[in-house]
Amino acid sequence: MSKLIFACMILLGPSLADADEISLSVLSRVHFNTNVSDFEAARAFYGQLGFETLSGFPDTNTLEMAQAIGIQTPTSYDGSQGPEAGGYLLHGELVGPGFNKGVIDLIEFTIPRNDDPPYASLNHLGMARAVFHTTDLDGDYATLQAQGVVFLSAPVTRANGERFVILKDLDGTFYELREEAGDFDADTPTQIKRIGAVSINVSDFERSAAWYAMLGFERGEALPATDSLEVAQAMGFDAPFTIRGAVFTHRVDGSQLELVQWLSPFNDAPPYPVPVNHFGIHRLAFSTSDIEGDVALLKAEGVEFVSDVTPCCSGEDSWGSIVAFYDPDGTVVELVEQPFMTFM
Repeated sequence: MSKLIFACMILLGPSLADADEISLSVLSRVHFNTNVSDFEAARAFYGQLGFETLSGFPDTNTLEMAQAIGIQTPTSYDGSQGPEAGGYLLHGELVGPGFNKGVIDLIEFTIPRNDDPPYASLNHLGMARAVFHTTDLDGDYATLQAQGVVFLSAPVTRANGERFVILKDLDGTFYELREEAGDFDADTPTQIKRIGAVSINVSDFERSAAWYAMLGFERGEALPATDSLEVAQAMGFDAPFTIRGAVFTHRVDGSQLELVQWLSPFNDAPPYPVPVNHFGIHRLAFSTSDIEGDVALLKAEGVEFVSDVTPCCSGEDSWGSIVAFYDPDGTVVELVEQPFMTFM
């Protein structure tokens, strides 16, 4: 376990007993960030899923923005594409089925570059997968498999009745297709209707449940503590697993998290460190109406921050702010205060 994560746990431990009494001004999930090795190839892959480009954003930015996502400047970026040498160089888009149906912040980092692969298993601490809801699981599985998408198995059914299948993007990032009732649309590449829960693996379920309660997430249905061998194999394991987990729903926008403590098999490798350029799901962003007030509350609870609140995203012309910090295990979470960012 890294010194950073150990220190974060020590700081958070004494005060989290009262964390569920603390209420931040979080309004919604903005997006989660998936980093990729080849943006154009990845964009085509997510297009196969039916995801549209919702917005672009600058490929470069200020040194303060670089530091806000954990980049220690100067880097090798020479400033030739603006605005400041020593920052970062990337390309990305916000993609998804729609702003109110879930958004992925899809990014390829050129400077600084990190070519380490995503988590190799679904029980790694951190954000190991996200859920895509489809109204035709079997049809989407057949369509995407024919297009070369890699799946861990054919669709299976959990003990709670959920039908699902696990797939990988081109870099190996895990996603889950989960079936739900709904209409069939003949004009879309798949029947994926929305992006659902982000699954966050934690080392102490109760501690993390209290921590995410500060952000407005309320505990709901417990996840099955174990399941069949067939389900375990569909999730990449060769024997049945044991977990402690639940679904958490945000009290304002209804977005969801699944917090999971893996009891067996347990993997204590820490989440991706900063800077937030590691392939895979590296960062989870929420909008807030009071970023300064939220930061003050979190600091009072001993939460460790990547940087100070930073103007976002156009230097002196910025009309918003961001700040990144760590959950109890070191997973990177971000707050954004910008007028239009209230989508899931």
